[in-house]
Amino acid sequence: MPEPLPNYIVQNGKLIGYEEAVTHVMSPAVKYGLAAFEGLCAYWSDSDQELFAFRLQEHTERLFQSMKLLRFEPTFSADEINDRTIELLRRNNVREPVHIRAIAYLDGKGEHIVPGPVSYAISALPLARSSKTQTGIRCQVSAWTRISDGSMPPRIKTSGNYVNSRLARLQARHDGYDDAILLNNAGTVAESPGACIFLRRRDELITPDVTSGILESITRDTILHLAREAGIQVTERPVDKTELYTAREIFLVGSAAEVLPVVDVDGISIGDGSRGPMTADLQRGYFDAVIGQTALEQGWLTRVHQT
Repeated sequence: MPEPLPNYIVQNGKLIGYEEAVTHVMSPAVKYGLAAFEGLCAYWSDSDQELFAFRLQEHTERLFQSMKLLRFEPTFSADEINDRTIELLRRNNVREPVHIRAIAYLDGKGEHIVPGPVSYAISALPLARSSKTQTGIRCQVSAWTRISDGSMPPRIKTSGNYVNSRLARLQARHDGYDDAILLNNAGTVAESPGACIFLRRRDELITPDVTSGILESITRDTILHLAREAGIQVTERPVDKTELYTAREIFLVGSAAEVLPVVDVDGISIGDGSRGPMTADLQRGYFDAVIGQTALEQGWLTRVHQT
């Protein structure tokens, strides 16, 4: 049964009915995919009776970085995005985990080179945690190559970049896998269609560096903090494809994916074919961090209902 839609959405600073948010079909956003967006989550804490937006400020900063690289000229501020996000969560009386989408898009009647007008919208929908959070997923190394910094920079979180993700994910699912892992144009590991990747070799946690054709993921940064706090040796470097097959553990991370084990790549079992202990520990650490159950980086949380 589909989840009920929220009462409100934000469009250009105004709270309106969810079904009332529209833009013209001939806008540059529709014609050319000219939009920057962010996905982040807010989590309900039973112990605090509070909703926490996780790393809201960092997500908004990245939204404005994406707009800068796209040469958008917005007339709204980062503070406005943050304030309207909190207002939306309050007005919808959110008391469950939600996935928040903030999107800034080229509106009006211009062509693909215009800098504006830039409109924005913010939504918050129930967060459906993966049913395979514990059992893990199977991934295919994709035949599609990850987009590169010299063509469509992956560090820009823009709608058009996700054509690449769509092609890889649909092919993987057609071939019987849950998701894909993309290589970059150097032939080393980049990321999945919607999440960054970590692997454990011996007792070292490894992730592709930020010049490997990846989004500079805020969830990735969170896991790096948590791992180092736990005393885990962490290395950011190029990762060969064959390192995936010999890894003891692999997991994906992202705002929507959270921390998701990978137990098979190209039909090869990872470790013993189940979620590994390092993955499980970092999952627990992440799920604690998003509701304030850790002393680490309390600045990551924005209270929604209590002022």
